[in-house]
Amino acid sequence: MKSRKGMAFVVAAFVALVGAAQSAAGPSTVTTGYTVGSLAVPGASTGLVLNGDSVTVTATGTVCPGTGSCFGPDGDASADTTQSGFGGFVAPGAPGWGLVGRVGSGPWVQVGSGPATLSGTGELVFAVNDDLFSDNAGSFTVTVSYSCWPGWGYGDENHHHCGPPGLVGKEAPSVQSTTAEKGTGPVDTGPSGSGPGNGNSNSAAGSTPNGKGSGLAKH
Repeated sequence: MKSRKGMAFVVAAFVALVGAAQSAAGPSTVTTGYTVGSLAVPGASTGLVLNGDSVTVTATGTVCPGTGSCFGPDGDASADTTQSGFGGFVAPGAPGWGLVGRVGSGPWVQVGSGPATLSGTGELVFAVNDDLFSDNAGSFTVTVSYSCWPGWGYGDENHHHCGPPGLVGKEAPSVQSTTAEKGTGPVDTGPSGSGPGNGNSNSAAGSTPNGKGSGLAKH
């Protein structure tokens, strides 16, 4: 029992040191591009889930609604989007046929060509601010950028971490242990939830599935 307690202390100390080392490396900027279609709402579900974080958004492209004109992400500020004969604009009051976005169940807000800052809790989605989508053509290309620290961030509660190189945007793996009749079963430390057993009997590979989407979770 003493040896197990000693091992637990060593593991905890190691995790704290790793977290401190990852934070000392400083943040980097993660940039991802999305295509926002003009035929549906939302035009793009990014899969990027914010947890009180903020992202910076820029956009380019052209959307041509059934008005005979085409517009960039800034839309047409002269259009009265508070009135509609087709069920209402996505973001009433924002420029017509421009780029709008929202986080989770928050309100739709004007994004335009940016740079614009969006924050909140939930998935980041985008759309064209229209009231009739079936006659649209074209799309917007959106670039989303945010800062994060490298590594999983174990032991660091002050920064957002988005995974080591090659696993940026993935959720951190859980560390699990299974106690069999004799000894301890597997300790799961692999990013796909598959780690070797280190017990004395009945050891089997652990299983911890990766989370869906790209979370900016604070670990």
